Amino acid sequence: MECLFCQIQQGLAPAIGGAIYEDELVYATHYAYGELPMYLGYLTVQTRRHVPTFAELTDCEARAVGLLITRLARELKECAGAERCYVEFFGEVVPHLHVLITARYPGTPPEYWRSNVYAWPDAPKGGAEEINALCDRLRAFLAQTA
Repeated sequence: MECLFCQIQQGLAPAIGGAIYEDELVYATHYAYGELPMYLGYLTVQTRRHVPTFAELTDCEARAVGLLITRLARELKECAGAERCYVEFFGEVVPHLHVLITARYPGTPPEYWRSNVYAWPDAPKGGAEEINALCDRLRAFLAQTA
């Protein structure tokens, strides 16, 4: 089976909103690989090199992943209004290092915090147009703060 993240980075699989950030070590997109509408502010940071876990990263890759996670979390707070950002890595379904960053928005009831955030009925969700707009704002903010 082909790796979803390798396919996205090679342009062989769609990424709604396109790359939010990319360089020779890391690649970031909005997660949108299921039914729409999708929870807005659900991002992935992927390594360019196909490696399964943090243990296989070079020091340069590890620094790049950590810095990009921090910058995207800051962006979600600044230009998407997130109150907090969750960061997770499992890597059991697709064995390509991809860190998930999820915005938690103000007003989210405590029973919908952490892994329940996606189930909040009033969570901001959107289709391709809304995901594209958010990705455009994130790219613009990254360009200003780089």
